[in-house]
Amino acid sequence: MRYPVFLKLENKLCVVVGAGRVAERRVRGLCDASARVRVVGVTATEGILKWADEGAIHLCQRAFEPSDLDGSALVIAATDHVDVNRAVQAAAKCRGILFCGADRHTDSDFIVPAVVQRGDLQVAISTGGKSPAYAALLRREIEAFLEDGELLDLLTDLRRRVYARFPNAPERRQAFWQQLVTDDMLALARKGKWAEIEERIEVCLSSSLG
Repeated sequence: MRYPVFLKLENKLCVVVGAGRVAERRVRGLCDASARVRVVGVTATEGILKWADEGAIHLCQRAFEPSDLDGSALVIAATDHVDVNRAVQAAAKCRGILFCGADRHTDSDFIVPAVVQRGDLQVAISTGGKSPAYAALLRREIEAFLEDGELLDLLTDLRRRVYARFPNAPERRQAFWQQLVTDDMLALARKGKWAEIEERIEVCLSSSLG
């Protein structure tokens, strides 16, 4: 069993060794997290070359060198060569850097999960590396279930309203959320019945006054 966590990588150097299709997916995720990305690989995909030309990433089109990892927060080895991935793993271990390998021949410190994202809402799915295909299937099921980020935006704005209404009454804030955030509210959101949700909010605020 692994410990699930979301890493804050903004402005932190992350290294991806390899520049193929798997590496491209990892680079995209790191860029979405606002990391500073260094890619090391001899042959790069069109996507990686485009990002490099745009200045979104730093591309080193050559063979891996251990010094490529200096100062990095994490490293992902995504090459088709087991010996290269193992060399990256060894260099990361020596430097105390979190390591993830794209093959089963390297012992990764972390696994990149399948992710569903709707605005600020993120759902990560992992099978512990046992079945990426099943994780992808679950991701598609969750994508079909979740609405866009509109509900989360509403709840984010509502937090301020609730705190302003009950600034010194945490028990009343808790009672409000327990009464509001239910399966019924989710069903209304999925049907786009925002007016009914607003009515429900007012009812819950009134009843939480005690």
